Amino acid sequence: MPCVVFRAEDVGIAGYEDRETLDAKVTQSADRSDPPCRGERMNLGDVTDKSVPKMVLVAPLKNGGAVTVRRFIPHRTHATIGVLGAVSVATGCLLAGSGAAQVAQVPAGPRNTLSLSLSVEHPTGDMTSVLETDEDGVATSAALLRTARKLMVGIVYV
Repeated sequence: MPCVVFRAEDVGIAGYEDRETLDAKVTQSADRSDPPCRGERMNLGDVTDKSVPKMVLVAPLKNGGAVTVRRFIPHRTHATIGVLGAVSVATGCLLAGSGAAQVAQVPAGPRNTLSLSLSVEHPTGDMTSVLETDEDGVATSAALLRTARKLMVGIVYV
């Protein structure tokens, strides 16, 4: 899925604002820009009425992860972040010069470390992506680490 990852500071915000504030500030900025142009530059054609590319705002970590994110779907702030968004941002954290890499704190390790876990913070928690890399630190595969939690306890009477 094509994504545009941009730093919160580039649109004049911190990146930790609530949904209503982000909807007002970021979508106004996005509406003033030229959405079809983004699609053209990505060889997607006119994306005015489409939900691609996905827009992802990144900011420095706040709660111990690698990076803080907010995602827009397409013109509203997502309450959390989707699986694809989390994996895309985590991968972007390894791309030198990308918006995600500029604000992320990626743990340093030996060059021969071929597996890396990055926590992507979102408003209701975080998602941990597991990235496999080559010897140069370039991501070769990405997955999401998922956990289960108890949703309820019940008693059945027969």
